Amino acid sequence: QGDMAALASTTLPPTDRIYLSYEGCFQLKHENAKLLSYSITPSVDTEETSNPNEPVKVDLIFDRSPFHPQGGGQPSDIGIIVDNISMASFKVTKCSFSFATNLVTHHCVCEDGQPSFNLEGENSWKLSVDEETRLLYSKYHSAGHLVDSAMYRLGYELPPEKGYHFLDGPYVEYKGAIPAEKRDELVSKLKEEFVTLCKEDIPTTICMMTKEEAEKELNRTQKNFDFEVFSDPEVRIVGVAGFRCPCGGTHVRSTKELEDFTVTGLKVKKGKTKVKYDRIKN
Repeated sequence: QGDMAALASTTLPPTDRIYLSYEGCFQLKHENAKLLSYSITPSVDTEETSNPNEPVKVDLIFDRSPFHPQGGGQPSDIGIIVDNISMASFKVTKCSFSFATNLVTHHCVCEDGQPSFNLEGENSWKLSVDEETRLLYSKYHSAGHLVDSAMYRLGYELPPEKGYHFLDGPYVEYKGAIPAEKRDELVSKLKEEFVTLCKEDIPTTICMMTKEEAEKELNRTQKNFDFEVFSDPEVRIVGVAGFRCPCGGTHVRSTKELEDFTVTGLKVKKGKTKVKYDRIKN
C-alpha cells in the first residue's frame, strides 16, 4: 500500500494519555480506542529485496492510550493492539511522544490478519500493555525516585538533574559533589535508608498542580525545581516515599514493592554526583 499517512498529525487532537492519572497508571488495557491516524512503512518492491513474508510495519495514533512512550529516562511500553472489527493484531515494539503535537505514536508490526484502517465508519481498537514489562519499568523508575527520597532524608538536598531508569545501569545524577571522604559512608547509609523506606510501605501519590502551586509546595522544602521550563499550565507531580517532583513516568503503588532494589555505588565527576542503583542480585 506504500506510505499512507491517513491524517496530518497537526490536525489531530492530543492523545489522552491514560497513565497520567493515579488509577490510569495501573490501567493496562483500553477496550475501545478510536484510530485517528495510521502510516504504513513502504516496502522496497524490487526483485532483490522484496519479501512477501516480511511483517508489515505500521505507526498508529489513537484518541486514548494506556501505553507509556519512551521518555523521562524510562523505556517505552510494549504490548498488543487488536482491531476489534477485523481482529487483525499488532505487536507494539515501541511508543514515542511528540511534545510539539502531544501525540503518542505506537510503532507496530502486523502479526495476524488484515486490518480495516477505517477512519470514517466503525472504528474500535483494543490496546493492551504488556503487564510484566510495565511493572518492571515502573519498579526501576520508582526506585530512582526512592534514591531522591533517601538522599533528602539523609540531609543531602542536591538538585536532581537527570534520571536514567533503564535496566542497563540505572542512576540518578545530582548537581553538586559529595566530598571523597564521605562517599563510602553515604552509600552505606543510602542502602540502609532504602530498606527503611521499603519497610514503611509508603503509598505513591500522583496529582496535577498548576505551575504556581507546584513552585510554592515543592520548593518550599526542596528548593531545587525550576517550573519555568514547563510549557503547560499544569505539571504532573509524583510522590515516591514522600519526595515529590515533576514526572511523566509510571510507578509502583508503594515503596514495599521495591524491596528487591538497593544503591550500588556513587561516582563524582565534574561537580556532579551520580548515585547508581539496581535490583539486588541473588
